Amino acid sequence: MSEKIKLNTKKKDLNKKNNLNIEKEYLIIKKQNEIYIKNLKKLKLYIKNNKKIEHNNFLRYKAEIENIKKRSLIDIEKTYKFSLENFIKDLLPVIDNLERSTNLLDKNNIELFSYIEGNELTLKTIIYLINKYGIKIINKTKIPFNPIHHQAIGSIKLNDIKSNFVIDVMQNGYILHNRLLRPALVTVSK
Repeated sequence: MSEKIKLNTKKKDLNKKNNLNIEKEYLIIKKQNEIYIKNLKKLKLYIKNNKKIEHNNFLRYKAEIENIKKRSLIDIEKTYKFSLENFIKDLLPVIDNLERSTNLLDKNNIELFSYIEGNELTLKTIIYLINKYGIKIINKTKIPFNPIHHQAIGSIKLNDIKSNFVIDVMQNGYILHNRLLRPALVTVSK
């Protein structure tokens, strides 16, 4: 029997050791799990924050692309609108010369009739074309003087016209899509 008791005691000791080992392992695993859970929570938070950052970056880049598109369209539109500007500025002296020559030629002279008619038709065609491309002519009289559109080169005192009104246009002015190409040279009333 003593052997049986010894064996039982050994079994109990072994069981205690095993229980202690199991308990130690359990505590180690529990501690590791707590660390894993803590790291997992940190990782989830990191992913969540990165998703927000990525989403914000996506929205920012998308808005930037839209702004670039809008700016590009505006630039293209401006380029289209004002691509004629230099050409028209170079054409203005030609228009001025055609107007002057048409006004100076004697319209009663039969020999000059075909030249006058050719000048007038050429001038009308050019005026039609520049109007077609959005160019407006500043040539009205009896309107208030506008320093943005007019350049006064003289003034005359007239009793029947209010002060600071355009009474004569010496040289037409031109506007391309609300951009002044050249002011009109005018005489104003005092």
